[in-house]
Amino acid sequence: MKVATELGVLEVFRAVFGDPSLVIADRMVTGDIAGWDSFKNIEILLKCESHFGIQFRSKEIDSIKTIGDLIALIERKVTT
Repeated sequence: MKVATELGVLEVFRAVFGDPSLVIADRMVTGDIAGWDSFKNIEILLKCESHFGIQFRSKEIDSIKTIGDLIALIERKVTT
């Protein structure tokens, strides 16, 4: 399942940044991609919610520091 989640998150990032060749890594944080700011964070989270059919709570959002954190959170939400 993790591979599917990683691919889904990659699809979201590519859509948000308009770059079909974008590559992401677990340790990446806001600012590691040109144009990745707090507004893009919101767009990423909303698209992830829509893509995976989940909803994030404020407390969960606060815990996301890296792309790996985002993937792990999505994994927990889709498997429960």
